[in-house]
Amino acid sequence: MKSPVNQSTLSQFGARFPQLAQELGQANLEMLLDGASIQEVAPERTVIRDRMPVDCIYFVLDGTLDVYIEQEGKSKKIATIKPGEWMGEISVLSGEFLASATIISNSPCKLLRVHHITFGKLITENETVAKVLLDHFIALMAQRFRKPLTHA
Repeated sequence: MKSPVNQSTLSQFGARFPQLAQELGQANLEMLLDGASIQEVAPERTVIRDRMPVDCIYFVLDGTLDVYIEQEGKSKKIATIKPGEWMGEISVLSGEFLASATIISNSPCKLLRVHHITFGKLITENETVAKVLLDHFIALMAQRFRKPLTHA
């Protein structure tokens, strides 16, 4: 029998992702967070490196992280990820499991890591979870595309 999901993790996730938590419902949220882990990250640490393997989706609970791409041999900041956003989803959903950017913390961060196997299993076996997560992913992508690029 599986152990119950940590109540602290559930409440932290619910506080930063209230709409997602509500739409998933308690049982589906517990399935998503089953086996998830909290990762504390110090400032100026690389969490994801461009073109390197990524095996988790990260939900940002606290802190901010900068997103960089390589352009003409130089690193260019294109965005900042804030609490209530997620990252690593493109590499997992594309099936390539390779990062499309470098992500570096610029403050102390608290991230909730969900392994790609857990995520993939949920979206292939549970239609409700798939619809909710993919709807939120599409909304996040649309939001990112609408933001003007940051000029570093």
